[in-house]
Amino acid sequence: MDELSMCCDGVARGNPGVVGAGVVARDHGANVVGSMSVGLGITTNYLVEILGILFGLEWARQWGYLKICIRSDSMSVVKALSSSTIPWFVRQHWSEVSYSYEAIRFEHTYKEANFAADNMAKRGCILPNEEIRHYIGRPYFLTSVEFPNISYFRFK
Repeated sequence: MDELSMCCDGVARGNPGVVGAGVVARDHGANVVGSMSVGLGITTNYLVEILGILFGLEWARQWGYLKICIRSDSMSVVKALSSSTIPWFVRQHWSEVSYSYEAIRFEHTYKEANFAADNMAKRGCILPNEEIRHYIGRPYFLTSVEFPNISYFRFK
């Protein structure tokens, strides 16, 4: 089976503040397999990015992919997870989730090219703590999704 691509993002209203996480999962043909939004209460920007990825990995098990590529716009989270230097209070959760996969690859992406996951994360901000909304396929409100290997403009 091919690799599943997961674009993950977290949004916070303040730091710490009310947060939400969003994930958009895509198959090898860039088709949206599913998406999810999670309300995570009040925490920090950094932690919501990590928790969004962990929730996404748990959720993605249902499709049976053994290889997964995680795209995030948080360079610090990408570095932490790829080198297993994550905070002690999520290490056990990370170990349990990552054990389900043969390979997990991380890629950093710019926020401007992670807009579908950002849209899902913003929806998570308005959900109550620990409420999760799953969508199979591409939900009607996700009107645009980024495509791999396409250049998007980045303003400096």
